[in-house]
Amino acid sequence: MKLDYSKIVNGFFLSCAAAGIAYLGFTKYYEKELDFCKDYPHLIEVNEDVEKTYYKDIDKDSLQYDMIDGLINGLDDRFSFYNSIKKVNENCVNNSIILKTNGFQVGQDEKSKRMVITEVEPDSVAEKQGMSVGDFIIAINDTVIQRNGYHNSIELILGKKDAPVRLVCSHEGKIYEVTIKCDVDRKTESQTLSNKMYDNGVYYYYLPDFDASADTSFEHEISEIRNDIKGLILDLRDNSGGATDATVKFFDLFYGSGCSVKTVYEKSGKVEIYETSDGVKYDFPVVVLVSEKSLSSAEILAAFFQETGRGTVMGTVTGGKGVFQVTKSLEDYSTYGIVAGYYYVNDLPNYDGVGITPDIIVEMDPELIGTEDDVQLKKAIELLS
Repeated sequence: MKLDYSKIVNGFFLSCAAAGIAYLGFTKYYEKELDFCKDYPHLIEVNEDVEKTYYKDIDKDSLQYDMIDGLINGLDDRFSFYNSIKKVNENCVNNSIILKTNGFQVGQDEKSKRMVITEVEPDSVAEKQGMSVGDFIIAINDTVIQRNGYHNSIELILGKKDAPVRLVCSHEGKIYEVTIKCDVDRKTESQTLSNKMYDNGVYYYYLPDFDASADTSFEHEISEIRNDIKGLILDLRDNSGGATDATVKFFDLFYGSGCSVKTVYEKSGKVEIYETSDGVKYDFPVVVLVSEKSLSSAEILAAFFQETGRGTVMGTVTGGKGVFQVTKSLEDYSTYGIVAGYYYVNDLPNYDGVGITPDIIVEMDPELIGTEDDVQLKKAIELLS
């Protein structure tokens, strides 16, 4: 039998071509995975070693979310974050009515992993029962936390409707008990920041954040007294921000068209612009109170009032959060946020890490906000009187 070498050669080259095409297809399809291996070789190496060497079964789901936590924290960015589902639950508990009305918050001690009291409001129900920051909560009703686990126990603080919750606490080794109850009608005595009208026609309005209804909530609040207002104090000293469009809509109440906020995505170059309209409704003078805890959208609003001359900004230099995050949720309902770009107010330079310097600087201990010694508030009232 005579071999047809031409067919053999052609077959060889066709096979090589097919293999090459298959390889190119493979590398193209798995391009991101291959790049990941190149960018994080030590992570791949340690992961392989853990799978081959670690003496127990591996909970890969748990390990995956811990890796995500490490990835986000590794950015070393103060505004990028990862909240595990356990952290999400903790936040829900701390923002619950029962903890707010009783005036305290809890967390997990990093060293001992025990439940610890992280905040206690002055003059609150919690403080009056002897709770203080740093105390440990040992048991909730009949459940011992160290035995049950912190994350398995935290939601027990919420209790059942109208049923009191008994907490066994430890202060410097001494055991004491407190009883808390969810009471939606009771306001804690620590809520000293309340909206009010002063005798001279100056109205004080506390704005803790910018949700979608910030403008309508304000309008509803002053609807019956708007004609009596001679001047407005807008308190943003604890305002950590919120929705950008809500901030612009809020300023719309005081100023016409011509102002804007631009968000610029650094990687993609995408630009979003939010502009004021001609929706002016109020012409009374405004003093905006700010502090280092005024961030993001609060700084945008302060910059609007300051640059246009529509109001006077008073207090201390703001926190300097001139960036925004893109926030997403994962399958287990944990969340993460990655800083994606910068804010630009009108034609002003970005204020990230710099903050907004008030027109009138009034230094004050933040602990005095809302007290009789709130000199920033007193100065604002004096300026508008």
